[in-house]
Amino acid sequence: MVYFTFKRIKLGLMNIKIRNTLGEITGASIAMIWMAYNLTEASKMTIESVSKVLAQGIGISIILIIALTIALNILSSIITGQYEEDIDDERDKIFELYALQVSSAIFGISLVITLVLLGWFNLTIISALIAITFSGFIASIVSLFLKVYLYR
Repeated sequence: MVYFTFKRIKLGLMNIKIRNTLGEITGASIAMIWMAYNLTEASKMTIESVSKVLAQGIGISIILIIALTIALNILSSIITGQYEEDIDDERDKIFELYALQVSSAIFGISLVITLVLLGWFNLTIISALIAITFSGFIASIVSLFLKVYLYR
């Protein structure tokens, strides 16, 4: 089982689409964990400090995604000894559009739920801001996992 898993990971490193998507998933997940760690006392924090942590988390996510994508591409080129170009065809565009639809649906539903909780159940602004930010990250990660599933 371990060998099969390692073999799948090695094959995944050779496909540029899966490799870039795994970099995005990892970067977004690390940023979410960092934000969750820094928001443990969110009920005692001001809206400015919560917003600062969320903005930093989004920035960390962007930087990590770029760095991990570059690192995975370099590592794959070293392992395989080949440079692989990122070429899109119709199938790739269909997969990306389908993943975008799923991401938009998840984010839209979570946004409506957050607004309902905010309006009718007295959810605090700080909690709503955190929920909206995390729902965006979760929607993105779910759509990225869908892309990995479709590319396999």
